[in-house]
Amino acid sequence: MHIVLIDPSRVVQHKLAAELEATGCYVDCFSASDLALDYVERTPTVDVVLTSLELEPIPGLELCWKVRTLVGEKRPLHVIVMSSNTSERALAEALDCGADDFVVKPIRREELMARLRAANRMITLQRQLVEQAETDYLTGVLNRRAFMSTMETKRRELDASDPLSVCLLDIDRFKSINDTYGHDAGDAVISAVARLASEEAPIVARLGGEEFAIAFPVLEAAEAAHWCEVIRGAVARHAFNADTGIFHVSCSFGVSGWSADEPIEVALRRADRALMNAKQSGRNRVCIGAELTQA
Repeated sequence: MHIVLIDPSRVVQHKLAAELEATGCYVDCFSASDLALDYVERTPTVDVVLTSLELEPIPGLELCWKVRTLVGEKRPLHVIVMSSNTSERALAEALDCGADDFVVKPIRREELMARLRAANRMITLQRQLVEQAETDYLTGVLNRRAFMSTMETKRRELDASDPLSVCLLDIDRFKSINDTYGHDAGDAVISAVARLASEEAPIVARLGGEEFAIAFPVLEAAEAAHWCEVIRGAVARHAFNADTGIFHVSCSFGVSGWSADEPIEVALRRADRALMNAKQSGRNRVCIGAELTQA
């Protein structure tokens, strides 16, 4: 468990850090609350913020609120407040400001360890819920909602001049696969395509049915098309087993660059037109979309 410990006293920091590290925790200590907040924001591995309320320059209650705001709903993080103030009002204020738990100073080791075990259970559950909400149940890749959110995040992380390509993948004649070999075979095809695509592409999502989205940050459309061609070949070579024998499938791809000055929907429409072109040109091929206006 990765813990950020925030307390103005170096003595308290040293004592608690030693006890926590003895149990296998990784601890980062801070006296200044602004530095701690910046570190938590930049370090997604942090599981628990263990903080005093008596802090500078950001007071403890404000820090709790800021931590809760910056991590949002998708990042599990447990906030435990430490204070010598045992009043019900102090507890209520801490919880209202985003804290998850409260321990009284001086800290009793066994109580703190018990609260951290409870925190670990909550974090594990939150991670499972986030994964279920963002993952396609059949393939384990991102679902449509998670893909759109991930792409917006990636676009913000990159410089405006950095390329980013999005691609749409469709399994050819998928209905005939289900009709001929059965739905179990169809599910096996979908799962295999997701796996083969994930071996070459950093971002893969199932949009629904037999359609997938793929993204290549920092690659131009032509470079992304090359990797789509690698995926296309891997799918075409893959042998599937059915009761009636071995069969093969193919996929069609539409590729588009996504510039920083346009919505993701524009790039996806461009990729979709390229995908339709691939289908109409005989399937089992990769096509790059022509530029579109936002209109």
